[in-house]
Amino acid sequence: RLKVQVRRKQWYQRRVRGMEVGQPKSFWMSGFFFPQGFITGSLQNFARKYDVPIDALKFRFEVLPHYRAQLDVATEEMADKEYDDNAYQTPDDGALVHGLYIDSASWDDDKMVLGDARHGIMNPPMPVMHLLPDPEYEPEEDRYECPLYKTAERAGTLSTTGHSTNFVIKCLIPSDKPQKHWIGKGTALLCQLSQ
Repeated sequence: RLKVQVRRKQWYQRRVRGMEVGQPKSFWMSGFFFPQGFITGSLQNFARKYDVPIDALKFRFEVLPHYRAQLDVATEEMADKEYDDNAYQTPDDGALVHGLYIDSASWDDDKMVLGDARHGIMNPPMPVMHLLPDPEYEPEEDRYECPLYKTAERAGTLSTTGHSTNFVIKCLIPSDKPQKHWIGKGTALLCQLSQ
């Protein structure tokens, strides 16, 4: 019984310490039940901070040259250790996200662009992405309008917005190939895998 109380106290102290530090450096996108709410919240935070109409905002998607495995983060937290992720800082605006998978493609770490799928690798991880709201963003020509889905089924019920409930957002991913190349392959980002 004493062990349980000690563990609860340690858990509580970690949570309080987390509140003092602020938001995490990167959010585990796949861990959200309703990722669309997180996306909207990011836009709302920016709109309130800069007194900009939320409807005027678009996301700029910046892919960072870092990977973050949620299992490593959770394992360190459960062991009451600090997770060493000093490779990047918490952004002043927007949010860093991790935990996404690429379907029908891969990420080219050398060129920092979307690449063709590698033999034998079904759903490689996507590097950490910075979702940065920007009222003046005009997408570059070399971006693939990559759909992000909650699950690999890519189907859901039609909501009042006219989108599938499985669809999260269109991510503009750097690419050195035309849109039709990725559309033909059915390339998408996924929050979770079927297996």
